[in-house]
Amino acid sequence: MRQPDVVLMKDVYKSFGNLKVFEGIDLRVEKGEFVFIIGQSGVGKTTLLRMIYLEEFPDRGSVKIFGEIPGPSNIRSLRQKMGVIFQDFKLLDYRTIYDNVYMPLGYTGVPPETARRRVEEALKFVRLWDRRDELPERLSGGEKQRVSIARAIARQPFMLIADEPTGNLDPETSLEILDYLKRLNEQGMTVIVATHDYDLIKNHPSAKVYRIINGRLQEMNSAP
Repeated sequence: MRQPDVVLMKDVYKSFGNLKVFEGIDLRVEKGEFVFIIGQSGVGKTTLLRMIYLEEFPDRGSVKIFGEIPGPSNIRSLRQKMGVIFQDFKLLDYRTIYDNVYMPLGYTGVPPETARRRVEEALKFVRLWDRRDELPERLSGGEKQRVSIARAIARQPFMLIADEPTGNLDPETSLEILDYLKRLNEQGMTVIVATHDYDLIKNHPSAKVYRIINGRLQEMNSAP
């Protein structure tokens, strides 16, 4: 029996006041895919991701996440299946690296012993376990983004969503971050990355690529 799509959008419209963002877009993301959403700044990449992780909702059209129509009874459970990475890291400066990864697990009710094990595994994956007691201010931009990755995957999500994860990083560090995302995808995690960096896309030619242009979503056969 075929598994439901991780993300399925049909004929979605979205506006903010007089600003039309999407005019009838369709998007399908299957389990285990690596998907890039590309486009210039301001075309709606972040809005699209926010609709996927259920912080925005369409004006018209249908959205299904993990085969379910989001509603008051299931939004929380659906969000718990996702990990999100942001361009500006969103770390707590006054908390240690360890705490930044641990605290969200406590909020979602993960037992302390389980949470400690997940934090250790996640920080070892991004090669920052030895620096777990330091504050974020001691880290480079790339290291901060690695903490963000650790925080996201400690939730053990089925899908990882990254909004311009390399936007504040130099080209070499950007490829390093991409490598972590590729490794997670190789382990079976669905990954969706919004970016304006075409060079990043060229370094993952096997990924599926969608381009946002003029309020539409266009699937591309290969990286530009």
